Amino acid sequence: MLILGCVALIVGCGSFGLWKASRIRRRPSELRACLMALALLDTEIVWGVTPLPEAFSIVKERTDPPWQTFFAELQERLERGEPANLAWKETISTQNEHFCLQQQDWQVIRDVGKGLGRSDSQEQHKQLELVQHQLTLIKDQAGIWSEKQAKMWSYLGFLCGIAGVLILI
Repeated sequence: MLILGCVALIVGCGSFGLWKASRIRRRPSELRACLMALALLDTEIVWGVTPLPEAFSIVKERTDPPWQTFFAELQERLERGEPANLAWKETISTQNEHFCLQQQDWQVIRDVGKGLGRSDSQEQHKQLELVQHQLTLIKDQAGIWSEKQAKMWSYLGFLCGIAGVLILI
């Protein structure tokens, strides 16, 4: 029975470490998907001269979850008559739990909403380009950081489980 408890403790702590590591590893891919979605949005606004609800619908169809649900909620909010900047801000508040992004990532993404629907397409294009540039820098740093952190959490989970077993024995 003691051996079974020890194995359960090690597996439980190790599983937690692996879960945490997988969430850390998802951050760079979510940032990359955000960059692609913002590039699509920029194309629709500037070159397609597409109204925002329709642009969000097009981006929604061309992205994968969780960004797909993010843009679906944005489209719904705009169709209900909310201003674009408020809809962007509120969607971030409701959807951020479905992502593995950090606060600094959300602060940059939140900047997109400041110009949406309130300025002409060229100003929106400039705003989107600036955010894309900032997110590219963050994505590059996140890639390096995530590999180190993910490895640490993978090992740390199992090591904490082993340490717990040693303390209990």
